[in-house]
Amino acid sequence: MEGPAMRNGIVSFFNLVHISLVYVAKFMMIAMVLIIFANVVLRYVFNSGLMWSEEVALLLAVWFIFIAMSLGVKQGLHINIMLLPEARQPRWLKKTLGVLKSLATLTVALTMLVHGWKLVGFTMQSIMPATQWPAGLLYAILPVSAVIMIYESLMDILGLDTRDQAVDDFLAGKGSFKDVLGGSRG
Repeated sequence: MEGPAMRNGIVSFFNLVHISLVYVAKFMMIAMVLIIFANVVLRYVFNSGLMWSEEVALLLAVWFIFIAMSLGVKQGLHINIMLLPEARQPRWLKKTLGVLKSLATLTVALTMLVHGWKLVGFTMQSIMPATQWPAGLLYAILPVSAVIMIYESLMDILGLDTRDQAVDDFLAGKGSFKDVLGGSRG
């Protein structure tokens, strides 16, 4: 596999990851709400509770936050400060500021990858008291999220098409899976 075919394969892979993470994030949010709701009902109505609920809800919340953060890079949902109204910016300035934003995101993502990997390794020896799961599971999403952010930043810097509109259309129920994979390009 060379050149355009390899790039198409990489873009398709990350688009599949993106779509999968959207559904995983939805599931995590629903699970977190259900676990917390069940624990509140058990605690206040039946005077008992789920010992593990806080740890699992915390794990789901941390994972949800970092998944949402990596998805937000693809969608451009992070905070931006406009120096000039966008309509008044020359094209070269827009491009330069876009590259600077992507470089800043790339720097954060690389930091997350390196230090997140170390944090996971360090905390895998600790055990969460209620679930008896390794504490490193709580932070295992950091390197995963960082890889997605690195990919999105590099694609922005290089100005390569990642078929964002096809992914958005698919998730909104308007587009086809074939479009996400680059199957109907002219």
